[in-house]
Amino acid sequence: MADFAANTRPFAELDRSGRTRRLRRLAEAALTEYDVPVARLTPLGHGLNTTFRVDGADGGRYVLRVQRPDGPAVAQVRSELAWLAALRRETDLVVPQPVPTRDRDLVTVVADPAVPEPRTCVLCRWVEGRFLDERLGPPQLYALGEFTARLQLHGARMNGLDRGRVDDLTDFGRSQVNGFSDVVLDRAVEQAGGDEQVRAAVDRARAVRAELGFGADVFGLVHGGLHQENYLFHRGGVRAIGFDGCGFGHYAYDLAVTLGELTHLPQREALREALLDGYRSVRPAAATTDPAVLAAFVALRRVQLRLR
Repeated sequence: MADFAANTRPFAELDRSGRTRRLRRLAEAALTEYDVPVARLTPLGHGLNTTFRVDGADGGRYVLRVQRPDGPAVAQVRSELAWLAALRRETDLVVPQPVPTRDRDLVTVVADPAVPEPRTCVLCRWVEGRFLDERLGPPQLYALGEFTARLQLHGARMNGLDRGRVDDLTDFGRSQVNGFSDVVLDRAVEQAGGDEQVRAAVDRARAVRAELGFGADVFGLVHGGLHQENYLFHRGGVRAIGFDGCGFGHYAYDLAVTLGELTHLPQREALREALLDGYRSVRPAAATTDPAVLAAFVALRRVQLRLR
């Protein structure tokens, strides 16, 4: 009786482990669309999306991502995968390599009776490496700065991709024509319990965006989430994962995401300078690395995380 009740409870009432068990069955169905002999499927994480490590019977390793229902649309996920595929073809930057289905599609949409809505799923090859965080040093951040700049240069060549903005203030903002409108800001302040510091941070970000403009030298396709859980190191080289949040924004936003996640480290100032030096070695753009610009985007990112 207990097993029956667990299998018939509404998905929204399940705890994290219960939802992961349901999504595992959906993931198994998704994998039948790929020419990958599966030996083992292991849950990796259940956050905004749910991911599984896939160990192939042929020795290959992969990551299957089950997209959250309120995430990017199928066309937008295809655009993300198209960028990854182009990066693998056209550069030596190490990013996840998309695996096409038997029908040569980069995504598959799967439904399961125990999950209330169809889910978009993608499969990529495993990226080897280690996450460092407290062990980060200036050499790693210099390499990440170079990587970020080269990633942006390639993104500038990717025309016609269907991706949203990385700096929209809230989920409500993403549904509006202008994600920074007064209506969006008023709702954000209300969501933050009336905290006017939110308004001050957004007003400053508005001013900085206006000062920078939206020219190709300061604005384009960016990763949007280069924090310690999305970059890793292997044999001295930096690699990036977690492109599901990529989109269009100011290049300084990418750097601000990285900088905002270093504040708990005692060597944060040395890491900051190394990141910016590495970035400038590829893109010596003073506007993008201006301290006031970066501070405004760091504050904006902090507001976004607070209201997520």
